[in-house]
Amino acid sequence: MEARIVAAYPLEGVRAGSALLRVGARLLAVQDDAYCACWVDLPDLQGTQFVLEADGASLPKAVKPDFEAAVRTADGAIFLLGSGSTRQRTAIARLSLSHASVVIVDMPQIYDCVRRTLDLAKGPNIEGAVIEGDVLRLFHRGTATASASIDLPLGVLEGERPEVLASHWIQLEKLDGVPLSVTDAAMVGRHRTLFLAVAEDTIDAITDGPVVGCAVGLLTGPPDSRQVRWCRVFDIDGRPSRRKLEGVAVDDDLRGAWVITDPDDPDRVAELCRIDLSGVR
Repeated sequence: MEARIVAAYPLEGVRAGSALLRVGARLLAVQDDAYCACWVDLPDLQGTQFVLEADGASLPKAVKPDFEAAVRTADGAIFLLGSGSTRQRTAIARLSLSHASVVIVDMPQIYDCVRRTLDLAKGPNIEGAVIEGDVLRLFHRGTATASASIDLPLGVLEGERPEVLASHWIQLEKLDGVPLSVTDAAMVGRHRTLFLAVAEDTIDAITDGPVVGCAVGLLTGPPDSRQVRWCRVFDIDGRPSRRKLEGVAVDDDLRGAWVITDPDDPDRVAELCRIDLSGVR
């Protein structure tokens, strides 16, 4: 596999990019520090703010919703999932495009189920999610421990009682002495998931730290015999990238993708980056 950033565009009005979802000819850019997302038209990259609740303004870390993952169901509904890393981050937003409505529901039971399954001392840090059939697969971003995937019935998004169908640790290597951890994922075929990972020198899911590198990887095979491979992401200048990549939307031909960054700085906007991929097909 090879991955290289070939262009980067600032997204005005979006600070802490955390997830990316392609919907037709648009991208939904999610940020973790506000009840607000942004529609980005393709190919001209014109952005339109989409307020989820209140005024959509930036919020302090202690009370931000921390939306970190986005999925779209077969009926067209879009769900934005909080990370669950604190009790203030367990809300899930349901966006109905046909009715132009947003419903936000607190669902701590989902995150408590993940925490118990992974035997975590604190809440999980859900940073990615995909749908495969009637399964919702959540991706916990590890820090002190490895990252992991957790399969739940898709119906949990509509209030069904959470029940773990499968869980697997995703053990990745280190970049410059810092462990890689999963920050987003996207389905690219049956039993095939592309994921982003960053090596951020931090002690937990709350504290930001310097990013020493990032990677694109592929999980292949059924859950009971999954294989992992990955490659380092290189930047426009050919050097290993140190961008904090947190959201990905993959092209249908698997030769490229859009990714969004989180600069971990409220005074800096997120960037929408174009990545060329090889070896994913």
